Amino acid sequence: MYDICIIGAGASGMMAAVTAKRENNNAKIIVLEKLGVPGKKLGVTGNGRCNISNINCKNHEKVLEVFKSIGVLTRIDGEGRLYPYSEDAKDVVTALTSAMSRLGVRVKCGDGVASAGRNSEGFEIITEAGSVVKSRKLLIAAGGKAGPKFGTVGDGTKLAKAFGHEITRLAPSLTGIEVYEDISHLSGLREKCKASLFLDGKTVREESGEIQFTKYGISGICAFNLSKYIKIPEGEPLKEGFKRYGIKIDFLPDIENGEAFLKERKSLLHEDYMVSLVKGALAKYVGERASKDVRKVSEMLKAFSLTPKNLRGWEFAQVTSGGVRCEDVDFRTMESKLVEGLYFSGEVMDYDGICGGYNLQYAWETGIKAGKYMAICLKKCE
Repeated sequence: MYDICIIGAGASGMMAAVTAKRENNNAKIIVLEKLGVPGKKLGVTGNGRCNISNINCKNHEKVLEVFKSIGVLTRIDGEGRLYPYSEDAKDVVTALTSAMSRLGVRVKCGDGVASAGRNSEGFEIITEAGSVVKSRKLLIAAGGKAGPKFGTVGDGTKLAKAFGHEITRLAPSLTGIEVYEDISHLSGLREKCKASLFLDGKTVREESGEIQFTKYGISGICAFNLSKYIKIPEGEPLKEGFKRYGIKIDFLPDIENGEAFLKERKSLLHEDYMVSLVKGALAKYVGERASKDVRKVSEMLKAFSLTPKNLRGWEFAQVTSGGVRCEDVDFRTMESKLVEGLYFSGEVMDYDGICGGYNLQYAWETGIKAGKYMAICLKKCE
């Protein structure tokens, strides 16, 4: 009989294990990971650099204290993003796995969880290989569905559903946006801009930064952040739901009256009036489709319109939208309001933040809470 069983050796699960063992050194803890090694997805996050958190996250200092205590120093970039000093995500994985080893946490890899149930003594977890693990507390930290090659295929939400938890619609988030328009001529082009997302003609979200054109549509941080806000309600057909959205890109966000500005430039520069405003490929694309008419050129540069067709699939998404309903979890402790002794943390829950370290902050923070309160509860029962 273990005191705590944690399903998933990802960011949140490992942080919970370290926190719980430090809070209660007598606690007998096991972490179950279906892949051959812990932290596989964490080891490649942030393009291999691991954007741990962001200085704009409310509790980022608490998270940094934990990392400092296990040997991870951090640095801040110009936009408030926090990275390990080495800017190597694998170092974060090493620090967490080493901490678990030093503390005496058992990590069992290479065997997934087939089912889990509650009885009078606690929880009984049956692995895919047929092993039985019994524990007094259970934390489901198995992630969402984004990045299936890293083992995240929705196992956690299936287990939560079996315990009676409602799962909100799962969808890829922080991913590229496929569009109906053929913009393949611009594939590979990156441009600074302000991009706006509309639902039924009303502004939902605006993002400023860089956008990248692809064969299928748009990518880059601006597009990723907009993708988070494209949500199709339960029961609504995806095709019809996407058609309610629209995207407009402003390539001249610092210029209020684009037409007047361009007319003035044309009087001075003639046919070269778009030079230095946008990259040559975009200037050519706009000029050809607007027949070099200044008013039409202004419309395209100030409100380049796209119609979302779909979001890129799970294999391209950074995180999952949807999951365990937050209303059914006590966020002070991360314990289920439906099942005593059952806890949740990380991406298995219905939370998806924007790019910049917000999702990992959520994983660390919920893992710390779950680990701490499971350990405290065990102390009270001793």
